[in-house]
Parts: sequence; C-alpha cells; structure tokens
Amino acid sequence: MNVFTEIYYNLKETYFSPDLSAITNFDTYEMQRFMPFLVIGLCAGTFLAVCASYYVSHYLGKVVRALYKLRAFSPKEAKSLDELGLNKPLIRRSLYRDTVVSKYVKPTEPLKSKEDVKTALFYIPEDDRYIADKRFKEVKLGKKLIVITFFVCLFACFGLMLILPDIIQLADNVITMTKG
Repeated sequence: MNVFTEIYYNLKETYFSPDLSAITNFDTYEMQRFMPFLVIGLCAGTFLAVCASYYVSHYLGKVVRALYKLRAFSPKEAKSLDELGLNKPLIRRSLYRDTVVSKYVKPTEPLKSKEDVKTALFYIPEDDRYIADKRFKEVKLGKKLIVITFFVCLFACFGLMLILPDIIQLADNVITMTKG
C-alpha cells in the first residue's frame, strides 16, 4: 500500500468511523452512516458561505463602492459601467437579474434585455444609500479570511468527529436515566 492509502484508512478509522456500540436508545447503524456526512456538510457549508460572502462583498460590491465614491445617488448623477470601469460579464449579469446587488443599484430606465446593461446608467437610491454602503463594505481580511476559514473548518470537522460520539453517549445516558 502506498502512503496516501494508509493515511486515508487511518483517518477513516480514527475520525470517520465512530464507535457507538454502547448506545442503546438510538439507531447506531444509521447514526454511524449519517454523522460523518452531517459534520462534513456543516463544515463545507460554512466554508462555502464565507466564499460566497467574499465574492459578493469583494467582486460584486465594486459597483456599489464605485457609485458611492462618485456620489451617484440619483438618476441625474447616474453612471454607466464603462465610466466605472466595471463593464464585466458577471457584474452585468448580476445587475440584470434579481440579485442582492440589483436591489441597491438601480438603472435610470428599465432594462429590457441583457444588452441594455452595457449602456445603461446606474445609481444608488438615496433611501438605500446607507444600507448599500454597509452591506458591500470591503472585507478586511479578504483572501486571508477564506484560508483561515478553510483551516478552521477542517480542524472543526475532525474535532467534531472526535467529540460527537461522546455527546451522543451523554444524551443516551440521560435518556436511559430518565427511563429508569
């Protein structure tokens, strides 16, 4: 066997095959199958949420920050994506569709097609100005936050897989005591 196969089987036996043999009040077979997926799903979901938050804040939020910087708060002060230097496909798509960004960045005229986004003028309504500024503020740690979150989620995944059988055993003991 090569080294990676040994590492895989060691991690699988140590972390992802919890010993639930002493549990009497729960279905341990289903729990052993489901618990690793639950923990991995929670950790992966947390990581993906941070990545999505970074994408919205950093990339799509450029439009809001640029309009805010140029003080485009009314249709008279509206700017095009070319004027902002942000005429990019993903930004155009987010402004055309009903997205988080399009709730705060409004076109001066209704958009009839995707091509209209290229030439449309956009602004942030005065009522949404404060919320847009707070919601799309640049993430301070940026990419470092994603890396930190990845490692925190990785260690949390292994830690939860070590602790969760003990927590389930504790719950099983409490149920046994209340029955008796």
